[in-house]
Amino acid sequence: MKDFNGKTAVVTGAASGIGKALSLAFAARGAKVVLADVEANALEAARADVEAAGTEAIAVTTDVTDEGQVQALADAAWDRFGAVHVVCNNAGVLIRGNMLDAERKDWEWIMGVNVWGVINGVRAFVPRMRGSGEEGHIVNTASEAGHFAGDGYGVYNTSKFAVVGLTESLARDLRNTKIGVSMLCPGQVETGIFTNTNRPAAFRKESADAPMDRRIAENVQEPADVAAKVIAGIEDGALYVFSHEDEARQLITKRNGRLMRSVGG
Repeated sequence: MKDFNGKTAVVTGAASGIGKALSLAFAARGAKVVLADVEANALEAARADVEAAGTEAIAVTTDVTDEGQVQALADAAWDRFGAVHVVCNNAGVLIRGNMLDAERKDWEWIMGVNVWGVINGVRAFVPRMRGSGEEGHIVNTASEAGHFAGDGYGVYNTSKFAVVGLTESLARDLRNTKIGVSMLCPGQVETGIFTNTNRPAAFRKESADAPMDRRIAENVQEPADVAAKVIAGIEDGALYVFSHEDEARQLITKRNGRLMRSVGG
């Protein structure tokens, strides 16, 4: 997909961070935008910013762990704009710590948003997009953490490895259609993921989440820079979009080296 003008883009996790930056990037290229997030007030503010950029936009408060709400999001997008061309399954949450210390509610929250949020997005949007016969693109937000296991990220790693496998498989299933597929694999980006503890009621637990410090990174990127890379990835038909290419190359090379040694390579 090369031309976004007049097309419709749907972005989950759109109230802040990478999701808001993606929404603004699509707006700057003439696309109509459907913004979705569980944070209603912040979502409405993001919608106003997108409209101020000169495009039509709607905000649909959505808990992506709920299949019915994601289906309702799809219905709202088609009802308002008549078509959907780009879907960014971007909503994501994070906890840190030893995975053996994680409670069931921790697992359910992380897997519910990071994995089932993507599954629900694929199920709600892709069949209708494919059926339209129009050109389209799916972007699933994975992570560098979907390609290597980092200390203290066990639950998060589990979810993001799943998104990588899901997205690679989706790309194969759609390879003979007009719908392209990309996975965004960010390193550290200036977002609120380290401080977001706003769990929907179904995932709340009695104990409070432990505070999370940012991991130290020399190159913390801005969401707008990452969004620009996603746009370029869509235009190029790239399956993998990394925010921190050099860092990712080192991490993946190290992991792949261990894999090759284990099979005698």
